[in-house]
This record gives sequence, C-alpha cells and structure tokens, in this order.
Amino acid sequence: MSISVFEIIGPVMIGPSSSHTAGMARIGMMANRIVDENMTAVHLSLSPMLKNTYRGHRTDAALIGGTIGLRENSPDIRNAIDIAYSRGIATDVDFLSADAYPQNTALIRVDCLSGRKVSVLGTSVGGGSIIISSVDGVKMGIAPDAFHLIIWSNAALPDALLPPEVKVQSGAGEGGWVTCMTFPRMPEEALTARIRETPGVQKISVVPPVLEYGVSLPTVRELLSCEEACTLAESRRISLSEVAVQYEMSRSGFSRENIRSRMADHLRQIKASVQAGSGENHLLYGLASGRDSKMLMQKVRDGATISGGIIPLAVARALGVMEYNGSMGCIVAAPTAGSSGIVPGCMTTVQDAYRLSDDQLVDALFVSGLMGVIMAGREVSFSGSVGGCQGEVGVSSAISAAGLASLFTGEPRKIVHAMAICLKNLLGLVCDPIAGPIEIPCIKRNAVGVGNAFISADMALAGIESFIPPDEVIDALVDVERRLPQELKCATVGGLASTCTAKRVRKELSK
Repeated sequence: MSISVFEIIGPVMIGPSSSHTAGMARIGMMANRIVDENMTAVHLSLSPMLKNTYRGHRTDAALIGGTIGLRENSPDIRNAIDIAYSRGIATDVDFLSADAYPQNTALIRVDCLSGRKVSVLGTSVGGGSIIISSVDGVKMGIAPDAFHLIIWSNAALPDALLPPEVKVQSGAGEGGWVTCMTFPRMPEEALTARIRETPGVQKISVVPPVLEYGVSLPTVRELLSCEEACTLAESRRISLSEVAVQYEMSRSGFSRENIRSRMADHLRQIKASVQAGSGENHLLYGLASGRDSKMLMQKVRDGATISGGIIPLAVARALGVMEYNGSMGCIVAAPTAGSSGIVPGCMTTVQDAYRLSDDQLVDALFVSGLMGVIMAGREVSFSGSVGGCQGEVGVSSAISAAGLASLFTGEPRKIVHAMAICLKNLLGLVCDPIAGPIEIPCIKRNAVGVGNAFISADMALAGIESFIPPDEVIDALVDVERRLPQELKCATVGGLASTCTAKRVRKELSK
C-alpha cells in the first residue's frame, strides 16, 4: 500500500480521534464487507491500552458502526450502538491479552443470522490508516485500498483456480480453510463464478476498497525523501504541488481533474469545520469549555491580543475546529483528528489575510500532503499511542509550515526547510490526554502547532535553513517515536495525565 495524499489531508471523518474513531470505523467497514451477511451480534476485543481511552474516543461506537455499514464520515457513527440494537444486533466489549498485539488493535467477532461466526483482526496505524491482519485466525495482510476475494472452503483451493498474477494468502482457520486473493481492480465475474462452483467452497465475499481515493497501483513511483522531491521539481521545472499531483495520479490511476477536485472537496470541508467551530461546541466530556475559540476570537476582534497580527486569529480558528472535533463534528484529519485544527487554522487565515484563491490553497494542501507522504514512507507514525503527540501536532505543524511557505515561494528547498525547522521544534512532544478524551491538552496544543508553523515558514522564507537536512530530521522523529516511553504515548498514565487533577477526573468519568 502506497499512502495517498488524501490520507494526509484526510480522511473526512466524524471526530474525535482518527486512530481510535475513524480508523476503527474503517476496520469495522472491512469486517462488514468480509462477513457480507446479516448479523445478530458483534463482539469487540480491544487492545488493553484502550481501556482508559475507548469511551472518550467512541472507539466502540466506531467499530460497531463500521461493522453495520456506516462510513467514518457518517453522522450516524455517533449513535451506532443504539442503531445496532434497533436492528436486533447485540454488542459487547472486552480486551485482548496484554503485549500480544500491536497498539490500536481490535478483534471483531460477528455472529451471523445463518449461524456462521466470523472473526476479523485489524490495527489502526495512525491518521485513519488501517490494516487487516487476520480472518478467522488465518494471518493475512489485507490492505484497505485494493479489491479482495475472501473464500471459505473445506480445504485448500486447487492451484488451477489461483491466477498467477494475483497475490494469494491462505491457511487453515477457525471454521475451515480461508483464502484471500488481492486485485488492483474488480475481479472478473467469470473467476468468481468458477470459484463458487468449486466443490468444497462454502462462501465467497467480494471486498472492494474501503478507501475512496483509488487502489494503490503496483506501478506507482514512491517518493521517500525531500531531496528526491526537490530534485524532481527542479529537474522538471514544476512545483512541489505538481509533484504531489503527479504522485497521486501514478498511485491511483485517477485523472488530474479527479484528484484536484477531491482536494477542493476537502478544502470545502475544512472551511465548513472552521465555520462550525466558530460558535460554542458541547464537547463529549466537557473537560474543556467549548468556548476557548470564541473567547480568543473576541480578543482578536477587540484588537486586544498581545501578539497581534495573523497568528491569534489562526489560533482561534484552530481551537474552534478542535472543539468541533471534540463534539463529534465532521472534520478533515490532517493528518490526525487530534491535530485537525492546525492546517485549517493556518490555511483559511492566510487566505483571508492575503486574498488568496481556493486554487492556491488547494496547491498548498497538496504540498502539505506531499510532506506527509514522505514522512509515512520513512516510517513516521501519525498515532499518538505509537509515537506521541510529536507524530500528531508535531507533524501537522510541520506540513502546515511547508504549505504556508509554498504560498509565498516556488523554491522547493525553502519549503522543505520550513517543514524541517518546524518539526525539530516539537520533537519529543508527549501524548498525555487526561482521562482519555481528546480534549485536555490536545485542543490547546493545536494552538502551539499554529504558531510554530507560521514562525518556521517565516524563517525558511528568509533563507534560514535547518542545520540537519530535512530527511534526517524526519528520521530523527522516527527515532524519538521509538524511544519515547509507552507511558507517554496516549496511555493516560504519564505527563499531565499523572497529575492529581487528571486522576480525580479519570475517577469521576469512570463512574
């Protein structure tokens, strides 16, 4: 799977968490398509580390919602458990064995009306991205951006049925032999018909991609470094935005018009979330007031901020988007929901201040997306529970800095140095939400990300460079993510979450 720029500027989702809400809804949707039957019960087993966060992040609702057919951007995700009950589907939640699975893993066990039982194991790897790692206990790597045939049979399928050009994974499972065939496009009906007619085949499910922005084609040219992206732009005399568009065309096979139109749609949703966040929002758990954005915005209007200028307005908008996200509003993760205020705050404010067109902002979003694609290719995790908040607010701040810089220069190296300067400033940033919800300190940390992005872009535009090359800065982030103690990775036990106030709040919420 090659990551899409729309996994960086996206997904469009219902808050509050990209890993624990949107990603889990996608795991559920994969399970829905794999099972492909009427259900009577959905049993969830979650990573032990989610015990203190799954309620605050609505992880159970997201998984159940996806399993009954709701997408990550459906407002019905908010009431998914009630909807399941209304359909006669029972639900329950327990937890997996400690240290037996990766963080953010969920096992979905489905009881079908036919009497069949199917289990699907998936992991949310950050920013809404997922992978399915087993079906009925058979270990597999099933990506959400391809077509799959899942086949249950009494024994291994005959070799003559297995197309030589198709990836095949199979093994003995809990209820028989399970085979997964993976295709870059919808498998031909003739093949599925032959398989159905094969003796011993019990069931076949056609599983289309869960991601809406195209299958990752095997011919895609990977972009794994800022140096390569800059060299490509300079040698072809094109912008980094165009590099991003060409990459996405190569990755998905979609047309330029389709790709730019999709980013324009994401920009419209970004603006809608800024507008929705400008009033008062009722956060799920009310740990934050829901009025921080409104309070700061009034100071901006009164001309009473100490810093003055563009940054306080951008911060107010970022706070508003995060408050809207915390109330399960529809936002654009960029690249995560926990950092979803930074890109909108920066981009919409600079557009207003400098009278930039939507097309210019779309170009800037492609540049931001490109930086995230490179980071993902160099193994950066965008999950707070895997890499800390440096992988969320830190990354979002850095891609925003690159996008801002691109609006005022066509020099690729200044743009990537804006990203590098910005990323260095937040290395080591911990993820320590108190009591679980994405409210404290997540909302206010987005404000720091906004200020950091503007300052870093200004420095790069002035000709200041990062002493450590941009690609090495990204590698340093990966190193710090791996070294950061688990207690400081969304475990709700370290940092601010270890304070007396946090412990009191956690105890109160547990009631």
